[in-house]
Amino acid sequence: MNRHSWLKWGAIAIAPLVTFLLLVSLAVPAQAEGGFAISGSFYRQQFELPQGSTLKSPDVYVVVFNNSDSDLGVRLTSETPLGVKLILSEDDFQLKAGEQRKVEIGVEVSSEAVPGEYEISVTAEPYKKAATGIQIMGAARQEAKLTIVGEAASVEVTAVNPDGEPTVAMVKLVKQVGSQTFDFGYSETGSLKVRVSPGDYSASAYIAGKKLAEQSFSVAANEDKKIALEVRTIYFEGFGIVPNYDTKTHELAFAQVVYTINNLYQPFPEAKVVLKVTQDGAPLDEVTLATLSPLEKGRLGLNYNYVPGGGWEKAAYAFKLDLNIGGETYTSSQEETLEVSTIPTHGSSNINWLLIGGIAGGVLLVVIIVLLVRRRSYY
Repeated sequence: MNRHSWLKWGAIAIAPLVTFLLLVSLAVPAQAEGGFAISGSFYRQQFELPQGSTLKSPDVYVVVFNNSDSDLGVRLTSETPLGVKLILSEDDFQLKAGEQRKVEIGVEVSSEAVPGEYEISVTAEPYKKAATGIQIMGAARQEAKLTIVGEAASVEVTAVNPDGEPTVAMVKLVKQVGSQTFDFGYSETGSLKVRVSPGDYSASAYIAGKKLAEQSFSVAANEDKKIALEVRTIYFEGFGIVPNYDTKTHELAFAQVVYTINNLYQPFPEAKVVLKVTQDGAPLDEVTLATLSPLEKGRLGLNYNYVPGGGWEKAAYAFKLDLNIGGETYTSSQEETLEVSTIPTHGSSNINWLLIGGIAGGVLLVVIIVLLVRRRSYY
């Protein structure tokens, strides 16, 4: 066999090994010195955003690893073109030896940003505090591609129940580019409105981690697209807070919580309805209103009379229902508010001052008569 044949068959034999090593290198987190590394989904993104838009999604992130045998501080920095900003959930934190941290990354493109193709990056720098100052221990970096476009459209996605009313769900919007998808929007309220670049998209709704509705669509430049995702699941309907007042004092006595559970999904062995109450935005109460064993399919109407443990105060109260199944929140209601403008006197206005005055006068008259009788007996 001549030299050329040896080279040919050697290349064929080593090709699978080279491919394997390449795949392994792509799967390993970006490594810096001393066992410090970052991984995550940021580098896989191909952001395509119009001017004046923002992308935030928990599916876009980096994970920082401290694989060394000592504690480290970590500082995250970013490089972006003019008019673009990376929004980091954290940018300076401590990592113990063997610890890791997930950092979510959003992208904000101003209306002044110049359209074009760019590279954006996130760099994680580990450091230690020494007597002479901060000692940098190396760095690990991830890069992603960003395309800024001048044309834009508007997409509004809403999760609704079979009655067409908004329902609380996790809503995701992704852009479809060939066989790949890229995150474009995210909301946990069941409603999402974002500026997008023209193209093909898919919107989906999730409850308790399960995808219950999905719709694909296209949007053109300057188009306003509205997508309603019908979610056939368990949800609260007819939820309301009805204030009840004392007929004599006209003061708030209790708030009646009225609601209906509509189960279009399947029966469950047990479910709990939990009421969460805030007072002027601060958590106040968490009360289990009902335990349903089992939770059957269909509608179930319930109510509960609520009074704060410390009594009503002059404040803004907010009420929200959670349906817990298997120890986890399956779905939640919309929030209802109640403004209490006067502080109840807790029944003090029911005191009959005329009756008290009569009793006091009678007691005083008896005392005077007794004193007069004793005085006459003395003389």
